[in-house]
Formats: sequence, C-alpha cells, structure tokens
Amino acid sequence: MLGWFADIFRLAWGLIYWNARKAWFQYRRGRSACPCQAPSDSGRAYETSCEAAMSWHRQKRFQRVCPLLVETADGLRCSVNAAEVRPFWGRFGRYYGGAALALYAAGVIAVFGFLRTIGYPISILHVALPPLWHKVGQARGWFFVEQASRAFTAGKRPEGILYLASAYDYDPAGNYEAGLALAKISQASQPARSDEMFQRLLRDHPTRRAATTEGWFRALLPRGDMPRIITLAQSEVLTDREHAHVWIRALCFATRRTQDDAPLRALLGNADPAAAVWRPLLEVELLLRAGKKREAQAAILQSWPVNAPAFTLFYRVNTLIDLGAIMPALDLLAQHSEVLDRRDSAALRLDAFAAHGATANLNQQIDDLLAGRLDATAIRILCAHLIRHPNDAAFGRLWDRIERIALPMDNETVGSWFSLLATAGAVGDTTRLHQVTSRLKESSSTPFIALGIVESFFRGEMPDRAITTLLPLLPLPLEVTYALLERYPPPRPRVTVQIP
Repeated sequence: MLGWFADIFRLAWGLIYWNARKAWFQYRRGRSACPCQAPSDSGRAYETSCEAAMSWHRQKRFQRVCPLLVETADGLRCSVNAAEVRPFWGRFGRYYGGAALALYAAGVIAVFGFLRTIGYPISILHVALPPLWHKVGQARGWFFVEQASRAFTAGKRPEGILYLASAYDYDPAGNYEAGLALAKISQASQPARSDEMFQRLLRDHPTRRAATTEGWFRALLPRGDMPRIITLAQSEVLTDREHAHVWIRALCFATRRTQDDAPLRALLGNADPAAAVWRPLLEVELLLRAGKKREAQAAILQSWPVNAPAFTLFYRVNTLIDLGAIMPALDLLAQHSEVLDRRDSAALRLDAFAAHGATANLNQQIDDLLAGRLDATAIRILCAHLIRHPNDAAFGRLWDRIERIALPMDNETVGSWFSLLATAGAVGDTTRLHQVTSRLKESSSTPFIALGIVESFFRGEMPDRAITTLLPLLPLPLEVTYALLERYPPPRPRVTVQIP
C-alpha cells in the first residue's frame, strides 16, 4: 500500500518533470543526452531500459507517464531509439484535468449538501456552473429574508434586523425590499444606520430612486432632520416630476423650521424648467418670510399660469387661511374646484371653517366625511384637522363612527389606529387615548413599551420630551405627521445665564 501511494506521488510529479525533460531534449536535437534511457545501453529500440522508471515501486506504472515503455522478453524496454524519445503532454492534461474535475465535483457535492442542509433553496447546477454562481448569493438572500420574517413573527426584532442585513449583503441586486425594510426599521433606534442604508439603496438601485427617496423622507420627517430633508428635497424637486409637489412642500416646511431661505432662493434662480413651474409659489413664500403679508396675499389672488401644478392651488388656499383671509380662500377654492381631489378640497374647507369659527359649516363638513365611506384617507384628513384644530366633540363623533363600523386592527389599518391615538392625545381625550393604547398593545404579539411613553407624552406628563423622539416609533400617514410637527414644535434651546 505504501508503495502504491509512493508511485501515485511519483506519477503526479513525473508527469511534469519527465515531460519537461524530454521536451528540452527534443528542443536541443541531439546536443544533450537522452534524459530517461539508461546511458550504459545501446539507445536502440527494444534494447534500452528506462532509467526513469528504476526508482518506482512497480516500474510498469511508469507507462502512465510514458507509453514508450513496453514489456519485452528481456523486461521493460523503451520502444523507440534515443533520438525519438518525446514528451506526452496530452497525458499530463488528461490526468491533471481529470483529477481537477474529480476534486471540483467532490467540492460541488460537498458545498451543495452543506447549503441544502442549512436550508438554502438552490439546485446543484447553481453550485456547479460558474455562470449560475450568482444564484447562490440570491438563494442565501432569500433564505435570510425568510429567517428575518420568522424572527419578526416570533418577536425577535434584533435577530430579524441581523437577518435582513445579511439578506441584503448577500444579494443587494435582488433584495431591494429587504434593504428598504432594514432602512425603515432602523430609523428609530439607529438613525445613522438608516440614513446609510438609504444612501446605499440609492447607489445600488438607481431605477428605484423614487421609492427609496420617498421611504427616506418618511424616515427623516418624524425625526425632524430638517437639514437632510432640505438637501433631499432640493434634488428631488427637479428630478422627480411626478412627486415634485411632495418635495416642494417638504422644502418649504423644512426651511421654515431652519429659517434658512437660501435653498428657496437657489431654486427660484434655477433655469431648469422643472424649477420654473414653482416660481410663483417660491415668490409668495419668500414674501411671507420677509413679513410682507399684504404683498403675498395680493400675489396669491393674481392669475397664476395655467400650467401651474395642482399643488399650487392647495398652497394658495392654505396660505390664505393662515393669513386669516378665509372668504378669499374659499372663493379661490370654489373657482378652481376641478383642480383638487374632493378629499383635498374637504380638508381645506375644514381648516377654513375652523379658523373662521364657522361651527355650523364645520360640523356639516365633518358629517359629510363621516357619512361617506370611512376609509384610511377620510380618517387621515379628519385626524390631521383635529390635531391642528382640537375639537373633542368632533373627535367623539369620529370615534363613534369607528366603533359602529368596527374598524379592524390589521396591517392595512394600523396607520389609521395610530392616527386616532395621536388625535385622542391632541384633543385631550384621555379616556379614548387609553382605550386606543390598550387595543394596540393587545393586538401586538410583543410588549409595546413605547406606547406607554406616547400616552404619557399626550397626557402632559413629559413636557420636556420633543415630539420628534416619539414620531419615529409611530407608523403615521404623512399628513398626520405634518400636523403633529406643527402642533408640537421642538422646544427652544435653554439659555444658560452665568452669574458672576
């Protein structure tokens, strides 16, 4: 057995060594001695022994290196004259190629078996064929997505986050949803990681930029990260024509908070056609920032370009309401009733009636919304209005309607339930605030400790806590988030007075 193993190693080495020696011998063409024939023999065919085979345990095995060695009556002899000794590289290729294929096949089977044991949904072809190797990464990504889903279902949030990160790292091209979910989940506890993940998604998936920037904005707004919102809105208002109204509103809102007019002035001076359509709105906004309310109102009531985006009408009416010009606002809305969606018009009328103190009109508008189909949009409009203009009686009617229709508690309605939670707190209805909190806790498979903190905030038991520390925890619609940020602005920094 030891001799057999020794000859195996001699074969592996001899295929290289003796073929190289004989190739050099052929190249020299008689200027050097034959490397493998015994020098004491004649060098003639069938008379000359093979010196290269002498050290082998069984000399006949040398035929695998050189088929010129044959069996004769006198023993093993070389079948050609010394001058005709030549290399056999084909044998080298077959033996080494076969060994490499055997090792590769064994490795493929081992890797395939290991991955299948773990649970990766792959075929053996995905492991064996190099053009399909990328599918192994995809399978690993799918596997970790499934593991993340199970972890979240079991209430193991940290474990689920790790699985999502692994899923995206193994297959960033095919696991966009995993990366987006990771970015959203991290926004409250790890905002820096969330921002980094959104930036990576923008880089890795340029064709899905709109969905990524929307998700990023919905993560930034609850945190109150106004500088980053401004940077994002400045670029998207020019590139995302379909959602430019979202970004112009975000830009105006964020620059009001930072009291920085420079981004608005830069956009006003931009010659891009995508910026030109917003020029009248920007001019009004800058007049307001300069304290020129009369000039701003006059500019609003002028005729605006026919190609002005629909949001400009919403902005004009809303700004007139803020300026106290209620009747001009309602007249402007009536003149262009076909421009805005019916629900958006209703939201503006609610705010106008509340600001004007027109209780009868306000109640009629609320009743109209409650009488129709009370879907997520209607709930969002009513909640955002009641947060801006608290009215416990109106909220009581909304709550009664919610009870009558038995609004379910599921993934589709969770935003509505959290909107009701925030509205109950904003109007000061502590009884219903506690009811909603209890229902949300009961519907969750894990202890929702943050809900207790939210309830304490709305009860006024945490006066020093900013709303932006709580909003990332609440899956709220965008309009309700805006309303809460307007209702609960961040506290002014404390001024420390040093006494000499």
